[in-house]
Amino acid sequence: MHNMIIQSLCTTLTILLLRTLYILHSIHSSTIKPNSKRRTKPVKTLAVLGSGGHTTELLTLLTPLNPINYTPLICIVASTDTTSLSRWKASGKRQPDGIHIIPRSREVGQSYVTSVVTTLYSFGVALWKVGKIRPDLVLCNGPGTCLPIVVVTFVLRVLGLCEGKVVFVESFCRVNSLSLTGKLLYPIVDRFLVHWEELYHDYPRSELISTFIQHGKKRD
Repeated sequence: MHNMIIQSLCTTLTILLLRTLYILHSIHSSTIKPNSKRRTKPVKTLAVLGSGGHTTELLTLLTPLNPINYTPLICIVASTDTTSLSRWKASGKRQPDGIHIIPRSREVGQSYVTSVVTTLYSFGVALWKVGKIRPDLVLCNGPGTCLPIVVVTFVLRVLGLCEGKVVFVESFCRVNSLSLTGKLLYPIVDRFLVHWEELYHDYPRSELISTFIQHGKKRD
């Protein structure tokens, strides 16, 4: 009996490892082409809001999304973010179909010791929220709030519980180096978008976008 339990556990872990490697391989080897695959159902989209300039950037990125194809549009915001939702409402742009609150992993100036506890708590809430939403697509642009969301989405994707494609847009203010969130998530997101050519040339998987400035160069 004991040997059967160990064998079952080993088999399960092996399957999960192979599944993880498969997902990572598909992420790193995929070439996304517009309209290359016709989709018959709407994309359940999860947008992760950050404070200050992060919100402005994300609202700009959400503007081109067709509300017929990308629906429902659900947003997640940090519990200590007191302005992002009001700014979204005042923007006059398409409003979210659902709103979820998540505790921030670490506040500015918070000690690293206490941040371990708050980060674990944030991951626990993220597991509950994302497990309930099960998004087809996650859009985020750099705030630390998105870290537990993206990691949990990746785990659920490995388990086959959601489609969970992730598009990460590095903050516009990042010119020469990635944010800590960007560095951590770079290996597991499907598309990694940057605004500046310096980052574009340093990170082979990145894509250069012209949301705020126009670029003429493309990767060779």
